[in-house]
Amino acid sequence: MSEIAMATRPETVGMSGERLGRIDAWMARYVEAGKLPWAMTVITRHGETAYSRCIGKADIATGRAIEDDAILRIYSMSKPITAVAILMLYEEGLLQLDDPVSRFIPEFADTPVVAGDHGAELVTEPLRHPITVRHLLTHTSGLIYGAFGGGTLERLYDENATDFGPQDGTLEAVCKRLAALPLDHQPGARWTYGVSIDVLGRIVEVISGQSFDRFLQQRIFAPLAMRDTFFELPPDRMDRFVPCYERGPDDGLLSYDGVEDSVHAAGVTCFSGGGGLLSTARDYQRFAEMLRGGGALGDVRILGPRTVSFMASNHMPGGVDLAAMGQPVFSETSYEGIGFGLGVSVVLDPAHAQVLTSKGEYAWGGMASTAFWIDPEQDMSVLFLTQLVPSSSYPIRRELRVLASQAIVA
Repeated sequence: MSEIAMATRPETVGMSGERLGRIDAWMARYVEAGKLPWAMTVITRHGETAYSRCIGKADIATGRAIEDDAILRIYSMSKPITAVAILMLYEEGLLQLDDPVSRFIPEFADTPVVAGDHGAELVTEPLRHPITVRHLLTHTSGLIYGAFGGGTLERLYDENATDFGPQDGTLEAVCKRLAALPLDHQPGARWTYGVSIDVLGRIVEVISGQSFDRFLQQRIFAPLAMRDTFFELPPDRMDRFVPCYERGPDDGLLSYDGVEDSVHAAGVTCFSGGGGLLSTARDYQRFAEMLRGGGALGDVRILGPRTVSFMASNHMPGGVDLAAMGQPVFSETSYEGIGFGLGVSVVLDPAHAQVLTSKGEYAWGGMASTAFWIDPEQDMSVLFLTQLVPSSSYPIRRELRVLASQAIVA
């Protein structure tokens, strides 16, 4: 890739070039079958890029080939970036993980909690204890997504535009609307995926006195030379932006979000730290490599190494996995043997999880079938990019974990 230097010989970082070639064939099968518009994989080990390939069409209608500098929607891969932002403030003594969210956003002091669902009516009860910053980082706050369910609470979220869409208003305004709606459950009771990380973006604004986009730009993106990561697409990058597709009937590809008419192309008012960022392979690899490097990339340090280790530790009560927290399956992946840290999933037991990786691997992915993970034991980061909604369409992440792991020979 441009500016992602390939290892001359993958064997120098203990990986087999022949075995890495199996990833070529794997990506080609998906693209040639029309299941993915394109696919891109980058594997870095010991700080050196051992594998970097892309295949397919960036735009099916025009036939434009995918390029390695394509700008795409990373959706929920925004979440680890937001977690890093909060942990930077944590390192500076500006917040504690057990701080009530209401310390920064007072409206959350009186948020009700669902106690029962009687058709169109929700029965609620008061909070038994406050929502904390830790609850937001670990998705145990009780906040959900409105767009992905059909229940009464999901409908309320959707009607009140509380999923932090690009044009939903400011973070402050969305958080005020959100705080008036009930939580799905008492904080800490279960693991429930939702808009928790988006609320952290507003907390960053309150503490820093900056808009969330400016904080990320000044404190993370500029120091790491992430030149193409933003919430709204600059007009001069339009030629590198790619469409997003959704899985249609018979595994066909239908348009989900375009280019010039994209919701990310103009008028973005809500800086969603949970799913709003655009980025490139080069930029996200730099972010992932910062984490693999214990919070530093080259001479630039974003977090301390102990903070990164803390982030990548299981923070579920009693050290249980997510299946025990009410989430046995998520997307296409079983959550047996998988815990959750601060903004990332954590492998507790590879055999229990039935995935070929290492204990301690931490990861996350995005709605458009993107994924990244870091394997500290193997000193390796892996990045997969495409643009297909939903991410549960195919077992891409599980398959790529096998392909990456089987290529390690030393």
